[in-house]
Amino acid sequence: MAAPTLAERRPEIFLAVLLSLCFIALSLQVRRAGGRTVGESWLLTAVSPFVNVVTGVRSGLLEVGTWTTSRRALRVENGALADEVERLRAELLRLRDAEKDKGRLLELFGAQPSPPPGTVPARLIAIESSGPFHTALLDRGASDGLQLDGVVLARDGLLGRVIALGRQTARMQLLSDNTAAVGVLLTHAGRGGRAAVAKGDGIGGVSVEYVPTIEPVEPSDVLVSSGTDGLYPGGLAVGRVASVRRNKTLFWEIHVFAAADPHRESLVFVLPPVRKSDVTPGASVTERR
Repeated sequence: MAAPTLAERRPEIFLAVLLSLCFIALSLQVRRAGGRTVGESWLLTAVSPFVNVVTGVRSGLLEVGTWTTSRRALRVENGALADEVERLRAELLRLRDAEKDKGRLLELFGAQPSPPPGTVPARLIAIESSGPFHTALLDRGASDGLQLDGVVLARDGLLGRVIALGRQTARMQLLSDNTAAVGVLLTHAGRGGRAAVAKGDGIGGVSVEYVPTIEPVEPSDVLVSSGTDGLYPGGLAVGRVASVRRNKTLFWEIHVFAAADPHRESLVFVLPPVRKSDVTPGASVTERR
């Protein structure tokens, strides 16, 4: 008898495979002591590496997000701290400037202990030179009470007068300007004052004119304003004699160290203009006192 062919045994094979699958399915549903079926255990074992990978990726992404958020917050906080440091630094500089201004004001009050009513403190913010013309800019103007011909006084002495006014700024003529002049008393220890005129030389200095060579003049003689020119009050320090030389005229050639240097001054007093009624005839400092 011939053996059955594979096609003839197909139903038997199919039945055997189906029974095997049923057996495997029943086996997978058998629960172990832990309460899990064999199928669940195999499935969990198979997918656990993928679960671990997904969990690790998720944790990594969370950490990256947290780090990014923290970094952003730290950058914002760092920026705020930097702004605060800059603010405090600016405040410190402002307080230092205020302390310096306080010291300069005290020195100004020492030089001018009883300034007349209407005196205004101001900052000298710029110095301008155009050939023989020397001027400076003040940070106060008409709205602060400044007036034309207001007298500008520094810690060490006279600087000049106001020649132009804006609302919040003013321009002053320095004594070194070629067109500036002030009546002075040329004084020396042991003798009264000799009336003269101090004029700007246009190159940053001051010279004295109209002092006859018969008058004794020596280096270090002191110049103070006489109060007779109608522009400046008397008794303000103008400078001291630097050198005395004869020339071909009947007058001494006198060069002066100015008492106040605008390049060293930042805070000044602007006194009200001299009233014509206050102008007195020339007198020596000794007589005035």
